[in-house]
Amino acid sequence: MAAPLEERFRTVRDLLPEYRVEMLRGRIVVNESGTWQHNTVVFGIMRRLIGTVLDRGWEIWPNITVHLGEHTDRYVPDLAVVPGSPRMRMDHAVCGDSTTLIVDVVSTDSSYDDYYVKPQGFAAAGVPLYLVLDPAPRAAKLFAAPEGGKYGREIVAAGNESLFLPQPWGFAVQVGDLW
Repeated sequence: MAAPLEERFRTVRDLLPEYRVEMLRGRIVVNESGTWQHNTVVFGIMRRLIGTVLDRGWEIWPNITVHLGEHTDRYVPDLAVVPGSPRMRMDHAVCGDSTTLIVDVVSTDSSYDDYYVKPQGFAAAGVPLYLVLDPAPRAAKLFAAPEGGKYGREIVAAGNESLFLPQPWGFAVQVGDLW
């Protein structure tokens, strides 16, 4: 008999600790580490966030599992910004509603999941802000105001436009500066 999905997920995660292993709608997804272009975008957003993060005593955690609830998916975003002493599910999993911002950089294999699958899971878990950065069109999409398992607002900025991050952030990110 096949092992339950959760057990198979843990086995794959344990066997491949250097990879990002996610569970998305009944699929176990193994992601390689990012390309230099991907990592440049991650660094760009980290550079913009770091002052506020340090001022408020928060932390930026790359590649941490976000716990969305029992018997649900397990997502591993590129960055999770957490307050001091966030609620943890396990040592490797922060509770979604205990984050201030989640960031994913789209790759060729992750586009559908980043734009459609993950926003549903993150909203249902109470993640306040989910930012998707897409290098191909040089655009950013912010999902905000989770309520009733969905995000109430979706804001898109491209090119040299500014994307305002609402409270608890309260500042704009120049999208063009991220590439």
